[in-house]
Amino acid sequence: MNRRLLKVRLYFLYNLIFFGTLLCSSCTREKETDVMIRWENNKAIAFQISGSELSKGLEVRLVQNGERLSILGKTEQNPNGMVFTPLIPFTRGLSYEVVSQDRVLQTVFIPFEEEEEQIPKLLSIYPSQDTLPENLLKIYLKFSLSMKEGISQEHMALVDANQDTVPSVFLNLQPELWNEDQTILTIWLDPGRIKRDLIPNLEMGAPLEQSQSYELLVSSNWEAKNENALDQDYSKRFWVTHRDSISPNPSTWIIESPTSNTFESLTIAFNEPLDYSLLNEVFSIKGENDSSIEGEFELGIHEKSIRFVPNISWKPGEYRILIESRLEDLAGNNLNRLFERDLADSKGIPADNTPLKTINFQIN
Repeated sequence: MNRRLLKVRLYFLYNLIFFGTLLCSSCTREKETDVMIRWENNKAIAFQISGSELSKGLEVRLVQNGERLSILGKTEQNPNGMVFTPLIPFTRGLSYEVVSQDRVLQTVFIPFEEEEEQIPKLLSIYPSQDTLPENLLKIYLKFSLSMKEGISQEHMALVDANQDTVPSVFLNLQPELWNEDQTILTIWLDPGRIKRDLIPNLEMGAPLEQSQSYELLVSSNWEAKNENALDQDYSKRFWVTHRDSISPNPSTWIIESPTSNTFESLTIAFNEPLDYSLLNEVFSIKGENDSSIEGEFELGIHEKSIRFVPNISWKPGEYRILIESRLEDLAGNNLNRLFERDLADSKGIPADNTPLKTINFQIN
């Protein structure tokens, strides 16, 4: 497989209210910090931290259940940078942030013992279908193990039908957009090139062209946190169709209601693929008296549907499906507005700011 380093040219994202100033500054910041785990008697006893952004305000925090807790320990300087030794060795299976002057330099996952010798795999690439819109906004990579962060641009590339590298497709975000255990990476295609009439779009055009085929390449040189590289090269081929300029509309979705007194699944079909990550976050089920119905959501084929399996059997009655309006399609159009929201504004269509959409269904 032809491996190429993707050299990304960064742009200021003019008029991108969606991102704001913080994201723009993040796009231009270089990663300058490296953290290595020191092991002794099979325990993670310290972090060796090197980089140009270290200061006396160095801090290490435990990241757990969305909360941050400062870790007690001592910091010492050596020829390679700084060494942070916690009062108690780091715990396997937990993540820790290295912070300097209230800025996160890197998040470090302490692997389980059995993970140390495991070979990482790329489990899935989302969107999973092979026909994608010209204004595709995000790609997700799902790995079997926690991966090293800050190096994705070195190990992936997009090539066209002639196997030529497509330049300046992805945003080089630092820090990268990983989930908490660093197994799922969100990759943004350059919104400045996707949104028409912005300077990057006028200079270079859209990242993808309609009626063209592409291949996303992921190199086997990419290493996990345990220092082992991916088991093989990976790739995903896809065909580009027309732009998607229509927001998802829950009123058109097809609901397959379950039978009462069973554990049958409730199925919601969207008639189009929706954003993989958000689909796992935005749905909830309510029963009578606004009671929450507990259970598990499972995505359908090509992210075109979702099914809900309850923890207890369905009872006859009225139910509601609640969907957070931030749910997006593959082009970033959410339930309230288009990603290119200026198109709607120019037609005088008022913005819909309702945070939730509701679908009612009944079980007899």
